[in-house]
Amino acid sequence: MKFRFQAFFFLQYFTNGIYGPYLVVLLSQKGFSGAQIGLMLGAMPISSIIFQPVWGYLSDVFNQRRILLLIGSLGVALASLGLVYAETFVAAFLYSILFSVMLAPLNPIITAMMMDHLEELGKPESFSLFRLWGSLGFGISSILMAGLLLDRILDYFGWIMAVIYVILSGLCLTLPETGQTYEPMGFNGLGVLIKKSEFLIFLAGSAFIGATLGISLNYQTLFLQHLDASSWLIGAIISIQALMEIPFMLILPALLRRFSLRWLIMAGALALPIRWLFYIFINDPAWVLPTQVINGISTVSFFVVALAYIDRLVGTQWRATGQGVYSSVLWGIGAGLGSMAGGYFLGWFGVRSIWYLNLVLGLIGLGLFLVGFKKSETTQ
Repeated sequence: MKFRFQAFFFLQYFTNGIYGPYLVVLLSQKGFSGAQIGLMLGAMPISSIIFQPVWGYLSDVFNQRRILLLIGSLGVALASLGLVYAETFVAAFLYSILFSVMLAPLNPIITAMMMDHLEELGKPESFSLFRLWGSLGFGISSILMAGLLLDRILDYFGWIMAVIYVILSGLCLTLPETGQTYEPMGFNGLGVLIKKSEFLIFLAGSAFIGATLGISLNYQTLFLQHLDASSWLIGAIISIQALMEIPFMLILPALLRRFSLRWLIMAGALALPIRWLFYIFINDPAWVLPTQVINGISTVSFFVVALAYIDRLVGTQWRATGQGVYSSVLWGIGAGLGSMAGGYFLGWFGVRSIWYLNLVLGLIGLGLFLVGFKKSETTQ
């Protein structure tokens, strides 16, 4: 069973290493403008929130996580092919929405199934040791994609994505069910959570952080091409970005015994503006390589530690709702609006301007975390 979860994380994030950094290149090669690309990349994560009721309905109908993983995986495979072969912006836009909607429940469901499995084993603190397989998959696919296929992304993107998600659709049927269902955001739970001021401030900060992460993920490749980086160097930079997450995830259990969740989250929030400041002044793409260490810190902070912090903040009763809201704010509202704004900045001021935007957004997010954590300390 351990191997099946590791394989699912590896393959799922293997595809992330294909569409995350390089979807913008595909859209650019199809001849779309910066504004059109920004609109498409911004609408994708936001649409996943809008269609949450659809997944809630399917959850009620099927009452099984594995079936939802199957539907989502096959939907992503279909949408990937449609996105490549779409001949107009409207068609590509609609396929991108379908892609995002089908992708939306996969990560929350597999994460919940993994956490349930680890709780049954009595090892809930070892989640990062499974998640690191996702980082490995992202690192391998991103360097292979850039080094071998970037110049012909229109030929291979759709078929590679489709084949992997068909494999995932079969793999998901072998994962264990614990009797629990996928829970969409509930209005009752949401009403309780919005009364928690610390939770709301944390969400506000997460929205700004999510905006910077969305911009970086979607536009970093264009920035490296602007610096005349070779395809192999682009792949190495993006790959190292993911591979640097692995050592941090390995040592995270030890860090959690020495530092509070808030301190670890603040470390990630502080590291990001430093990274964007470096990007503003970098002219040689090779200098981007050492800055990728920072990504390992921020990934652990916001994709592992923050999940535990949300659990502690909202309580186990509202775990599903709290995690759903956090994910929607970070990778839905935040990343969506950030990607959209990044597209406009790309068209108006050039690719380097997006790092000025990221620096401002990152500092606002850092400030909100400081306010929220300070407020929590004074009320305890």
